[in-house]
Amino acid sequence: MPKSKTSQLIYMVVLNRWFLLFPLILICLLVTNITVEDLRFLFGHMDEHGYQNVIDNESTITILLIGFGAVMDGRKILSKRARDSKQDTRLEEHTLLNETSEYYGFMLIVIGISIEIVDQLANYLRNFHLELLVFEAWFSIVLNIVAVGVMLKATYKIAVIKKHNHQL
Repeated sequence: MPKSKTSQLIYMVVLNRWFLLFPLILICLLVTNITVEDLRFLFGHMDEHGYQNVIDNESTITILLIGFGAVMDGRKILSKRARDSKQDTRLEEHTLLNETSEYYGFMLIVIGISIEIVDQLANYLRNFHLELLVFEAWFSIVLNIVAVGVMLKATYKIAVIKKHNHQL
């Protein structure tokens, strides 16, 4: 059953690789900026206040990583719906972009959830007067750097895919 022109327009926009690349680059820059600021703050204030500042910034980063990772991971679903609604075999060519997006999206979700799990575990252990601020802060910084690497690699992989192989 054909979908409306509005649905087709939404699919055309959402399945465009720039719909992935533009926010991916912005999020990568934001995470990099927050991480650099955290490192500067941390080295300037290697005390409880410095570590707590890093941990507080991690909630923003985890939301960005998990949220956009889910968008990237879910691209395959939208591609399938668009293909089914248009009955257009050209959409089969989205496979490479879908696989790339799905893989790196899942990686971002895993990194974001890992940061959040350590944060929640550290919060729980504070009930027993175990302070893990130093570990929690440095663990987050390291995973932020890994996330930036994953986003840069995803950006490169998505950018070099041949245009005619993934556009509607």
